[in-house]
Amino acid sequence: MPVRDEDEIIEAYEREFEANAAPRRRSNRGFWLVTGSLAIACVFVFVEILANGPLKNSIAHAEATLRSAQAAAGTSRGDAGSFGDVDAAAMSSADGAHTYRAGDEPSTGLDDVSIATAKGEWAAAVQARPEACFYLRLTDAGEVSYGVGTVCTGQAALGAADPRW
Repeated sequence: MPVRDEDEIIEAYEREFEANAAPRRRSNRGFWLVTGSLAIACVFVFVEILANGPLKNSIAHAEATLRSAQAAAGTSRGDAGSFGDVDAAAMSSADGAHTYRAGDEPSTGLDDVSIATAKGEWAAAVQARPEACFYLRLTDAGEVSYGVGTVCTGQAALGAADPRW
C-alpha cells in the first residue's frame, strides 16, 4: 500500500468532514409567505367588518321598527276588527314613537313607516337606506309575510310573500 502524502490525507479528511457535516439550514421563506398572506387576509376581513357595521345596524333598526309597527297594528286591529281598517292615522295614535304615512307615500328613513291596507290585509314598508326597503304584510287569517325591495311604499309591501327577511 502506497504511503499517502500530507495533501492526500488533508483532502480525504475534508471529504469525510463534508460528508458528515450537518445539512445546510433551509430557508424559512415559505413560512413567512404563508404567515404574511394570512395576516393580510385578517386585516382585510377586519376592515370589511368595520365598514359593514353601519349597514348591519340599519337593517336591525328597520326590522325593529317593523316589529314595533306590527305590535301596534295588532292592537289597532283588535279595536277596528280587521287589518283592512288599520290605516296610517290609526297607527299614529297607537304608536307615537314612529311616523306613519299613507301607502302611496314612500318611507324616508328608519323610523318612518309607509302603511297600506287592502281587504283583510295590512302592509308596512321601512327604508333601511336608499334603494333598500324592508316589507311586512299581515292578514286577518294570521299570515305574516316579509320582503325586501327598492320601492319603499306600503303598496309595494302588499306584495310581500317570503316567510322571512
